[in-house]
Amino acid sequence: MVDIHSHTTYSDGSSSVDELLSEAQKLNLSLLSITDHNTIQAHFELQNSNIRDRFKGEIISGIEITTTYKGETIEVLGYGFDLETMQKFLDANVLSFEQKQIKEYDLIKNRYNAIGVIFDENNIKFDPKVESCRPAFAIEIKKHPENYKFFLNQESINTASGFTRNEVYNPKSPLYVDESSLFPSLETAIQMIHNSGGLAFLAHTFAYSPNIANELLNIINNYELDGLECFYTTFTKEQSDYLVSVCNDRKLYMSGGSDFHGTRKINHDLGTGQGNLHIDESVVDNWVSDYISSFDSVKNIK
Repeated sequence: MVDIHSHTTYSDGSSSVDELLSEAQKLNLSLLSITDHNTIQAHFELQNSNIRDRFKGEIISGIEITTTYKGETIEVLGYGFDLETMQKFLDANVLSFEQKQIKEYDLIKNRYNAIGVIFDENNIKFDPKVESCRPAFAIEIKKHPENYKFFLNQESINTASGFTRNEVYNPKSPLYVDESSLFPSLETAIQMIHNSGGLAFLAHTFAYSPNIANELLNIINNYELDGLECFYTTFTKEQSDYLVSVCNDRKLYMSGGSDFHGTRKINHDLGTGQGNLHIDESVVDNWVSDYISSFDSVKNIK
């Protein structure tokens, strides 16, 4: 069983690298990747042999780079890249986690003030070092029934993730906020991965608004992606089957993972997602076995 989509306290996960590796070992995973948002600090920590010894399986370098497509926030997963090279690209193109959270807060606050959303700024409390402001905004604005008219999707009222994907990130929603100024372009994100020697995969296609699934073939046609994340915690069998068929038709690689965040995301358990993920090694063998062996940065952390 493999899981190549997970997060630690270096971005918005609740588990340390040590804790994540211990959990992966307990589950007897054969392959793991830590794909923190816009940072690879966990992989530098993995170069400490005392930490690395917690997990007996293989580890491939990973990252989840936030970007935008037609105004909607999406993510690209990168694997197998050289750490030092990627760090230089991150320094040049990507805000730190804390910088991004602070700037995002201002964008959302100003947008919602402009359209008349009712909220008390004093109630929006979050730690920008480890948390996004979006869940705090969701809690506060949902306290006021007058705000419900702004929601495009009533299901967004029930979950923070729904609020993020269906409203804040969705250009069709009145609660949409253009966050493109916070991130590198999609083309740049893919180039960062490729120029660091890695492979680029579109993350969790069906976790975004329907706009992205509808645009999937256009994205593939116009950007140099190497693969798609075909297996994911919230995907139905039909969704995974569709993505597998696209990969087979377009000769793209496949990946999959739980998007583990520890206690910060429920039902995203490492390795198993909502309980039935269990991604087999065969899903990634055709690129992992041939690809990661050529990268010294990955060899160094095994």
